[in-house]
Amino acid sequence: MIPKRSEERIQQCCLLSELYELIGFHCKSTFFKREAPMQRAAPGIPEPGWKACYRLLLQTLPGYILSLDLQDFSKGVGTKTLLQYN
Repeated sequence: MIPKRSEERIQQCCLLSELYELIGFHCKSTFFKREAPMQRAAPGIPEPGWKACYRLLLQTLPGYILSLDLQDFSKGVGTKTLLQYN
């Protein structure tokens, strides 16, 4: 069970993400989409709900211009592009 304070913080992050998305602030929206699962998997939470964290983190990929699609990967979009800079 997630502590109530942590659950409230997760809901706040999700709401802020939606609001920023509505006004076109995509980077700020993505930040809060990423913040919600980080709150959910914070130390001290006995059962973080990994599936929910995973789903929330998947939603952040477009905001960081990352893709899990193999066709995008072959075009040099996403992870492949990031690896070229290392």
